[in-house]
Amino acid sequence: MLDPAGGANALIFLLIAAAGLAMALVYVPLRLYLTITARSRRLRLLLRIRKLREDLGQSLVAP
Repeated sequence: MLDPAGGANALIFLLIAAAGLAMALVYVPLRLYLTITARSRRLRLLLRIRKLREDLGQSLVAP
């Protein structure tokens, strides 16, 4: 027979498991989005620095 304490423990376990699953479903896409945007921001910054260096190098050589 199932005792009430066992049913309550199972319900608590299911609630905690559902909360963990919900947190994972929010965390994983958010983490991926933040990683992708940070990489693209970093890449744009590096390209901008490279272009500025080239422009400075050309202006020093040009005169």
